[in-house]
Amino acid sequence: MGELLTAAEAAHRLGVKRETVYAYVSRGRLPRDPSSGHRRSLFARAAVDALADRARHGNRSGAFEVTVRTELTAVDPAGRLFYRGADAVQLARHRSFEQVAGLLWDGDPGTPWRLTRSDLAMLRAVRGALPDDAGATDLIALATAALGAADPGARDRRPNAVRRAGARICAGAVAILGVDATTPAGTAERLAHALGGARRMPPPRVVEALNAALVLLADHELSPSALAARVAASTWADPYRVVLAGLGPLGGALHGAMALAVGAMLAELTSPADAFAALERRLATGAVPGFGHGVYRERDPRADELLERATAVALDRGRAQTIEAMTEAAQQLGLPAPNADFGLAALTYALGLAPEAAATIFTAARIVGLIAHALEEYPHRLRFRPRASYVGTAPRT
Repeated sequence: MGELLTAAEAAHRLGVKRETVYAYVSRGRLPRDPSSGHRRSLFARAAVDALADRARHGNRSGAFEVTVRTELTAVDPAGRLFYRGADAVQLARHRSFEQVAGLLWDGDPGTPWRLTRSDLAMLRAVRGALPDDAGATDLIALATAALGAADPGARDRRPNAVRRAGARICAGAVAILGVDATTPAGTAERLAHALGGARRMPPPRVVEALNAALVLLADHELSPSALAARVAASTWADPYRVVLAGLGPLGGALHGAMALAVGAMLAELTSPADAFAALERRLATGAVPGFGHGVYRERDPRADELLERATAVALDRGRAQTIEAMTEAAQQLGLPAPNADFGLAALTYALGLAPEAAATIFTAARIVGLIAHALEEYPHRLRFRPRASYVGTAPRT
């Protein structure tokens, strides 16, 4: 992925024909790089990506763009995702969630991530004061706030201190769900216990599938939750408050909770044969959740990996067939390819977990990304200060 692209490479990145690229040049929409020759046109990758972004977001009423230079995550619209230059799908297959966190944090505070017994007792007390049906994502936010309040070094923004806080938040996020985070276990294994409610050791293939989901969802460039976290970090909020800032939009129905709508759609099917009709009903009332993506032009690489995992770990063949029937019906109806929300919902459905488990996995995973954005943002100060364009009643003099 060089800094300069040929016309063919620019066309591929934009999802258009080469002739269209030259039309963009003639209309002044895409400048040729000065190093271009008489028979060879070259284009700055940044200029091509900016044009692609304008095309993607041009139909969003009132939308505005914020661009931040980052070394964390690269999203290739052609269908690739990279963490610090490493393919995220390959990382999901060969690395633990904690190892990938160390990559994104540019330094690992040490694993396994554990809590002290006093931290664990505090979180149990917090959990015990709440209703039995309190939502898992709400509990994770409360655990983050409680751990921050109990950390005398919370305001230490040196990188190693921030990494330690991040590991502590990750451990606490699962501990408040009822898992002993003082034992030497990985996040995926602890999460399997928490979501499955089983006392016995979860099968290795289930732990591997959850580990893959955590890795694939750890970060996704400048998502709404990452932007919120960066704004907080730019004010020098401590790591716990940065994560809390990011958890706000992450809980939104159009962000981290989107998989819940997909899970509900899968759960209502009584047989694979119902998939086509279920999608048709939703198409009649608007967009179908779980299909298409605002960045990837064709396929979301995270979805493909999660769907493969889902069919491999399904509790029974019927669940796998239902997932396959839903993707086939979507293709027959001309819907875009599945996205990560569908893949995550399919995985939790295949494992027989409650639909809410998808949001829990997403939240636990994205904490790592929020800490990574904090680490990258702390060296800057108050660089987010957008202005509003007042359109209300004219001020009275």
